[in-house]
Amino acid sequence: MIMKKLNVMALSAHWRYILFAFLIGVVLPIILKLCHTPSVMIVLWLLIVFNVLASYAFGNLIKSNGLHFLFLFVFPILFLIGAIIILPRYSYYFTIVYFCIELLSYNLSNS
Repeated sequence: MIMKKLNVMALSAHWRYILFAFLIGVVLPIILKLCHTPSVMIVLWLLIVFNVLASYAFGNLIKSNGLHFLFLFVFPILFLIGAIIILPRYSYYFTIVYFCIELLSYNLSNS
C-alpha cells in the first residue's frame, strides 16, 4: 500500500517536471517570439533571469523528489530544441549554462 503511494507520487513528479520543462524550454520561447517581444527582453528575462532560476529549482526538485540523475538533461535538451526552432544561434550556449546550474543545484541540495 505504501509502496503504491510512493510510486504514484514519483510518477507524478516525473510528469510534472517534464511538462514544466517542456513549457519553459519549448513553448515559452515560441510564445514570446509570436508576441514580437524584443530580443533584448527575451535574452534578459527569459534566457538569463527566468531560465537560470528555473534551472536552479529543477536541480533542487530532482534531488528532493529522488528522481534519476538523467532528469538533469531534460530541461537543457528541451530548451535546445526550443532554441533551434525559434531563437538565435548564440542562445544554444545557454543550454550548457542551464545544465551546469542544474548540476550544481542538484549536488548542493541537502535532500
